[in-house]
Amino acid sequence: MKHLNFAFVSIIFVGCAHFTETPKVVQFPYAADLLLKVQKEVSRMPASIGSENLAEISPRRIYFSALYHQYLTLGKHLDKKADINFCPQFHHDKIQTDSGLIPQVSLYRPKHVDSEGRNYFPELAFNKDFSLQDYHLVIKSELDTLCEDGVSDNFYKFDNLVTHYAHKRSFHQNPTAMTSVLKIPVFANFYLVKMLETPGLPGLEEKRFIKLTQTHWFENYVAEASQMRNHFIKNKMVRR
Repeated sequence: MKHLNFAFVSIIFVGCAHFTETPKVVQFPYAADLLLKVQKEVSRMPASIGSENLAEISPRRIYFSALYHQYLTLGKHLDKKADINFCPQFHHDKIQTDSGLIPQVSLYRPKHVDSEGRNYFPELAFNKDFSLQDYHLVIKSELDTLCEDGVSDNFYKFDNLVTHYAHKRSFHQNPTAMTSVLKIPVFANFYLVKMLETPGLPGLEEKRFIKLTQTHWFENYVAEASQMRNHFIKNKMVRR
């Protein structure tokens, strides 16, 4: 089957989850034309997971470390003090993440931007009804669950991606894959943080989850979208 049906993918992603009250979901915008370009380019490249042996690190640990690092990054922007003091399920990973560099991010919030430009400003997804602060609290809630139980509903989505789709070329070449991965917090947060990073300062280096899932096209998309965003800002094609 050359293309995977998006509805089928969505069902698989949530099939093993233990459902609780569903938190607010933010669907960040993205540029469909740019996505097609990077997916086509990556499809010609050999897959590589880099020098680190990810087989020695469980998907649970990779997921937690990425999510916690993203939580600290957004918390730094919001001037929120880290308030997860104990994490028995991931004690070592938390200590390692706490000792790492945290990048600086900044929201731009343009008021005047055309429909094409909006695709490069994910912060426009937030509003008075659901702010970045609210979003940060949702991440905190999941981290509390992970620290207590070791798993979460969203981790099961991530684990299903690793298990069933990481090595399926038909998935990685399908444009609906972007919508699917953006429903998994570590992907959505990576996209948000990388787009908001202050140029020239230490960036987000927690990329093991991308290597594990073979979603190199996603990383490439975010890198090129970030360049487009900076182009819009530098050339004053958008205004605050």
